[in-house]
Formats: sequence, structure tokens, C-alpha cells
Amino acid sequence: MNTRKGVLAVIGASCLYGVLPIFSKAILNEGMNTNALVFNRFMFTMLFSLLILKVLRIDMHVTKRQLIELVLAALIGYGLTASLLTLAYSLIPVGLATMFHFTNPLFVTLAMIVIFKEKATLFKGISMVCAVAGLILMADFASLAPLGVLLAVMSGITYAAYVIANKKCSFASLNQFVIVFYVGLVNWIFFGIRNALTHDLTLPPTMKAWVYMVILALFCTIGALFLLTYGIRTLGASTASVLNMLEPVVSLLAGIIVYHEAVSFKSLLGCLFIVISGIVVVMDKKTDTDPQS
Repeated sequence: MNTRKGVLAVIGASCLYGVLPIFSKAILNEGMNTNALVFNRFMFTMLFSLLILKVLRIDMHVTKRQLIELVLAALIGYGLTASLLTLAYSLIPVGLATMFHFTNPLFVTLAMIVIFKEKATLFKGISMVCAVAGLILMADFASLAPLGVLLAVMSGITYAAYVIANKKCSFASLNQFVIVFYVGLVNWIFFGIRNALTHDLTLPPTMKAWVYMVILALFCTIGALFLLTYGIRTLGASTASVLNMLEPVVSLLAGIIVYHEAVSFKSLLGCLFIVISGIVVVMDKKTDTDPQS
């Protein structure tokens, strides 16, 4: 039963993360720039998660070790990842950068096997092959700048570190909303300092932008983080990261439905391969859950 809940949680997180670009684009269309959007996203995330913690009376106490690990995980997993991916977007096509970023399940799986001695299984091997094949089919290789590729791959590595941290670090025992709060707080400060230097500390410019930002924070950030954290704890880091590869599929489909974006048969075939990879990894009875976690 817990495994089923974990699978549904990660699928839910992938769907919420997948529609994030839709609301982000809507906010940008209202006149807000990318830097201000990210700053406001984490500010709203921090405020709403704090409100949830107070209403539910959830203990927010963390140890010194947990706080240090939370700060590092938040900065590396979101601050550094977002910065690297943004730089990659400026050098190579978005689809290609996204493809290299979503190699993160490969790094998660390798780290779990090599460092944490997780047992490699045939199901996970097949799933990874299908997932990588799907991403390659979805990507556009018309332009290939080595530095852009390197930055995108590095963003995958930093995000993989965040996923593993949610399974193996001391803060893994904390309530999910506490983790979401600290992720929001740390990145609000991080992007606040960065945006102060570029004079991008602005609030949403229109009422529509405010509404979209609330949705972005409540559902596409707090809800997605909560579900993904639960999925990582229940299924294990490598299984959850592979399932989370459904995110680019949802993004592609959402773009078609909302913005009527054109899509090739090759991209649809890539989506199918990624869905198959998710089905295969769910069939694997041996997740990387362990007694120590």
C-alpha cells in the first residue's frame, strides 16, 4: 500500500512540476522577468508553507546538523540547479538542456549503487535505457554548444544530490512541510541577494500575475515538493527519480493543450519511452528503501 502511495505521490509531483512552465510563461506574459519570478516563487513558497505549519501546529524545530544539511541541500538542489540550468538555456535549445538535466536519475542510481551499495536490478537497467532513449527522442540536437551541455549535465548532478539528500541526510526524518519551508526560505534569501544586485526585487505587476504566482507557489512548488519528498522516502531515491522523469512528458503535453505548441512524432515516441520506463521501474519490487532511512 505504501509503495502504491509513493508511486502516486511521485506521479502527482511530476504533473505539478510539469505544468509549472505553463504558469511561469503566463506570469512572464504579464510583464515580470525571469529573475523576479524565481524570487517571488520562493518568497510565496516560504510564506505559504509557514502558514501551513502554524495552522497545523507542526513542530518546526531542527537540530544544528539538520539545519546545515537543509541549507546546503536547498542551495545546491534548487539555487545552484536553477542557476546552472538558466545558463544552459542561454547557450543551447531549451529542449536539449532539459534532456541533459533529466539525466539526474542516472546520477541518483549510480550514486545509490556505488556509494550506498544499493543492489542494481534488471528492471532499473531497462528503465534507465528506456528513459534516456525517450529523452534523446524528445530533444532537439540542432544546436550543440559543449559549455551549454556541461552546464545542463551539472544541473542534473546538483539536483540528483538534492534527491539523495532527502533520503540519506538527517533532515529526512522531518515533516515534509518543514523541509518545504526551509527550501523556500533559503532560496528566497539566495535569489533575493542575487536579484538585489540586478535590481530585480519586484512584485507581480498585475492581478493575474498575483493569481498565477499563488498557484505556482501553492501547487507547483509546495504541493510538488511535499509529494516528491514523500515519494523519495517511500520508494527510495533512484526509483522516485526515474518516475519523476514523467515531468518533461507532462510539460510537453501541457504545452500542446494550453499553447497549441507543435510536436513531432519523434517527441511523442520519446514520451512513450519515458512512460514505459516509469512502468518498468514500478514493476521492480526491490526499491532502495532500507532500515537505516
